[in-house]
Formats: sequence, C-alpha cells, structure tokens
Amino acid sequence: MKPAAALREPLSLTGDILNLKARRMPDMIVYQHSPDEWWVTPLDDSLPIIRLNRDGAELLAALDGQSTVGAVLGRFGSRVCSPDGHTGQWHLERWSLPNYSLCYFGSDAPTRERQGVKWDLLLQQIREKWSGREGFEGGEQLSEFHLHEITRQDGHFDVIETTVSHLFREPCEALQGSTYGRLLMKRIRQLGWWSPKPKIVLEVGGGVGYVSREMAKELLPFERQGLRYVFVDITRPFLRSQLQLAREAGWDSRGVHGNAEWLPLRDASVDLIIDNENLADMTPVLLTRSGVESGQGRNPLHQEALDWIRRLRLPLGTDLPADFVFNLGPVRFLAEAWRILKPGGHAILIEFGIEQGLPAPVKLPGHTEYEVQYTHFRHAARWLGFQEQYLALPQFLGLRPDTRVLCTGAAYAIQRFCEAEGRPFAIRAYTETELSKALGDMLPRLMGCHYHEISDPAWFGLWDFKVVLLEKPGGVPKPVYQETKGFRWYSQR
Repeated sequence: MKPAAALREPLSLTGDILNLKARRMPDMIVYQHSPDEWWVTPLDDSLPIIRLNRDGAELLAALDGQSTVGAVLGRFGSRVCSPDGHTGQWHLERWSLPNYSLCYFGSDAPTRERQGVKWDLLLQQIREKWSGREGFEGGEQLSEFHLHEITRQDGHFDVIETTVSHLFREPCEALQGSTYGRLLMKRIRQLGWWSPKPKIVLEVGGGVGYVSREMAKELLPFERQGLRYVFVDITRPFLRSQLQLAREAGWDSRGVHGNAEWLPLRDASVDLIIDNENLADMTPVLLTRSGVESGQGRNPLHQEALDWIRRLRLPLGTDLPADFVFNLGPVRFLAEAWRILKPGGHAILIEFGIEQGLPAPVKLPGHTEYEVQYTHFRHAARWLGFQEQYLALPQFLGLRPDTRVLCTGAAYAIQRFCEAEGRPFAIRAYTETELSKALGDMLPRLMGCHYHEISDPAWFGLWDFKVVLLEKPGGVPKPVYQETKGFRWYSQR
C-alpha cells in the first residue's frame, strides 16, 4: 500500500471550470467486470476502485477533449453512474483531483501526441500534488524514509518504487528468457572481473535480494566456493529477505545494517562492489550560488558539500541558479568505495541520471529521489583515482530496443483489478504474449492495454539509467595471451 496522499475536497463545478475541456487521462485501463459494470482505478491506492454502470461508461467516453465540463455535467450530472448510487456530478467533482487522476480539465490539450513531453510534465505535476509535498526534500529525509518508514518488504517494489531490476527479476521475453541478475553476472564475467574470482563481494542496497539470487544461477557451484557475499542495507526488512534468498541460492552470505555513505567495513577489504539503483536514494543537499561563491555553508551538511566541491574543483558552470541540488551522498559513497576496495578491486554502479544540467526531483510515494548528475559523479571518481567506464544500461545489458512491453502504469491498474478478483498478478515487464498467458480469460475484458518499445522513453526511461564501471588501480597484473597454431603466448598488462 502506498503512503497516504494529501486529502482533497471535491472540486466545485462552477464559474470558469465549466468552460474547460474535459479529457480522460492517457493510458487509462478499463476493466469490464460484468456485462453491465466497468472498473477504473484512481491513482491513490487507498481509494477504492471506481465502479461504473452503463451511464458511467458513457460519461467516461464523453471525456474526449472536445466537450466542456459544463456540457458533460449538463448531460450526466443528475444520472446515476455507478452501482454505488453516485451521480455523474459526484464523479466529475473528484476525477480530476490528483488523488484520482482519471481526467484533466484544461483550456488546451497538453499535446496531441501521447509521447509528447507535455503529458509527462502534467503527470509529474499531478504526482507531486498527489504526494502532498512541495519544495526540496533532502538532507536526511531519504535515509529516514528507508530506515524508519519501510516496515515490510512485501509489495514495496510493486507500488512504492518499482526498479528496472524488479521488472526483469523473472525470466522474460524482453531479455531473451534471461533475468536482470543473470545478465548482470554474465557481463561481470565478460569484463574479466570473475577471473581471478573475488573473495568478498559487497552488494549495497540489494532490495529484497532478487539480483543476488539470479546472479547465483549464472554460476556453477564451484564458482561460488570460497567467496563471501556481503549485503549492506539501511532497511532491515530488506536485509532479512536478501540473506534468505542468497542462502537459498547457494551464497555464503552475511548482512550488515548500515548506511552506504558510511560503510561499516574495513579499508581494502572488498574485491567487488555492486550498487544497483541506489545512488538517487542518497543524501541530496540544496545549495545556493552565494554559498558556492563564498565557500560558507548554512549548516555542517552544506559545508561538507561545499568542501567537496572545492576539493574536487568541480566544474559547476557560470550560470548557476540561485538554488540548486548537489548529490552529496553519491560522492560520499564514491569515497567509501575507494576506501574499502582492494587495489585492483572493481565496482559496478547503476542508477538513473543526467549528464547536463542539475539534478531534478523525482516524486515517489512517501519520498523524493534526485537524479544523479553523472558529469559531476564521474569527475569525482577520476579525482579519487578510479579508472572508469560509462555507458547506458540498455547497451550494457544488450537489450533489443524494438521489444514491445506493457506500459507499467497499465500493469499497476491490472494488478488492482486482479486483487479485487482474487487473482495473482506480478508487476514485471510483460510482452503481449506473456500478458495473455498471465491473464487468460481476463484479458479480453481489459480495454486500453498498450505497449511500448523497450527503448521508448514512455516506458520507464531505460536510457536514463547509466552504468559506471570502476577499477581501483594497483592490482596484480593479469596474464594476457594470444593463441597461434595451438600455442598460447602470454604477456602481462
């Protein structure tokens, strides 16, 4: 269940509102529960499913962007539009509220195309209003959320913060029958990071443990022998799940409750670090241009951020806004990674972010994350001494860009319908064939199912997710050989 959203009073349908055009939200899923009953889902999970009769279905169809609110109200306002006895006016007073987000009242359409940026901005604004929180949410807010507000792992990555690895945790057609964790392990092996085999692998913020479980499936038992897999996580319920799945998968695993920005591990003790989709959860700081110019912070946290900027000689540019966000937590984590990695050790870091501009907020239920500024992040990595490589996640995993998968918003709606029907349905990446197998006879009664190519920004924005590969210099040179007529000629690098 998502955290409770801000409560809203029903909209008063008077004055200028009556002259606005009424439009259904794009990507809406409608489920025909029975011959005379249809269901739609509000954005807020704490609100019940909206049940409509035939008049209600006609009301929904009338929100086509051509009719005004007044015209629709005049036609349906007094009609009973649901089995619950609610009138058309009752629905129109609520459907445009952020908690419901079933329609939009406006003078002009945000854009004619669903893929247009304006619809995305509109939906982002709706989510911000739905969350009931405005302005900067930083400092220790993110760590407090993960430390105290997550009390169970069940369903968290379905409804609170769905991750790429969660969508691909099961074998799927989009990954040619593989999983995210198995592909990750395959790439690690191809990089040569499993030869020689690491003795200590550290996964930071491993979610509920699917990545480590799937990585183990890509290895033979002897490839895991003599290796210890260590988890560090700030969220205790996740840590318990990680250890359980890792041990079931055959890892010799240990777990430590701790913050990735202050890793509770010895210097030069780790061979390989895996940090998957965590950097945006680390501490952001809202700095001021005047603070950067003077070098004086308003509090110790700000001063630490300014000191890092000065030490790194970070190129912030000449057109800084009066206030801007700096990714302090990810820089702290980089410094910790440098400290705990052995010479020759490696790290693979995956998260969404930007290369130009400054970090923007991403509003999620219960908390706000901030984009990683990768130009700054890579600059800090090189300053510390790392050798680094950088590429987009779809390139790293070798995804086929033309594979079409179900819109994640549609998956959330379908899951609610299935829960109401007493049927299981997992949030994951579905091709059309996979969705048909999962839903069976329920699928023909779903209207509005839509699919995106996996490379389409409208589907989860995979190209915004980047991979940073780090190596700490100083390891033992690896032998390199060439084969010529059956002979191997070795050299050192």
